[in-house]
Amino acid sequence: MDTIPLCHSLQTILTGEDELPLYAARPAGFAAALAPDGANCTRWAEQLSPLPVGLPLVCPPAPDPDAIERPVTLRYIEDCKRAFRPLLHDDAAFYYVCGAETFATLRAAVLALTDLTGRTVIAELEATGDEGRLADGTEVRAAVGVLQRIGVTTVILRADRPEALSEALTETAPYARLSLGACVRAQWLRDGLRLPSVELLLPVPGESGEALLALIGEPPAVPRDHDDFIIAPDGTNAHFIDPTIDISDEIECGHRLGEALIEAEDDAGALKLVLESEEDVVALEEHRYMISRPVCLCAESAELLEQGLRVYPGLALYDGTWEQPEEVLHYLEHKYGLIRL
Repeated sequence: MDTIPLCHSLQTILTGEDELPLYAARPAGFAAALAPDGANCTRWAEQLSPLPVGLPLVCPPAPDPDAIERPVTLRYIEDCKRAFRPLLHDDAAFYYVCGAETFATLRAAVLALTDLTGRTVIAELEATGDEGRLADGTEVRAAVGVLQRIGVTTVILRADRPEALSEALTETAPYARLSLGACVRAQWLRDGLRLPSVELLLPVPGESGEALLALIGEPPAVPRDHDDFIIAPDGTNAHFIDPTIDISDEIECGHRLGEALIEAEDDAGALKLVLESEEDVVALEEHRYMISRPVCLCAESAELLEQGLRVYPGLALYDGTWEQPEEVLHYLEHKYGLIRL
């Protein structure tokens, strides 16, 4: 698999035709190139070798939940596959997934892409909310915590204000275990924008990367934090747990799931949700907005457990209930970030 290596100083991502000569002049300043389409990907890959050249994949619109059969997430994953499949290219070293309306749709798009290909995945997050959150309220550090366990190697943060970008990075950098990048205006850097632990810079649309290249230097480092704990996001918020976390009694994901979540013991660190049918997967998706604690998913059927993992936007725990074969657990860990306690 082609990968973009971590760097020890800031590098840029080449995005425009007019920047191609810059690579010949300053190859160490670039980590990758993002071509506009397949034809240019082939040409750029030949011209810029050995620089990795990738392609953008824009997420399709989220479906109307009232217009399609549930679970909506499973249908959206298929929508993404149909949208992405014609754009995949043999010369693409990586794919840049962007344009997601919510974090849940971005995660679904990543799952669709990893269903289709084993190429490197870069994901874009737009931090337009306050306090290091996305527009849909998801903590950026929670989103990164999920993405880094489901096959994403690099996250590029974008924001409409430099303060929002810096705040999101400050909140996220101590917990990130992947490469962080930022989409920035050159003027923001001239004004002293702090980008903790950022390794990659992407120019905003309409700006040349040449200006960024002239401003790059050593990135300010941020110490890693919480290495003794496990990050287990619920899909919106980050939770930091240890393997001895208290787990609630079994909660059936039936038609009373909403009531059961309200009645769940507050002193349980995680909620154990049991999947017994496909209708339970639908109930899990419909009530996931009510979940504000880590979730332990269990199902006797490996296929049903996988469906639950596809619709649950966080990182689910596994405590051994209804023991699954080792090869199944290894696959679920790699594909969905399942956390074995």
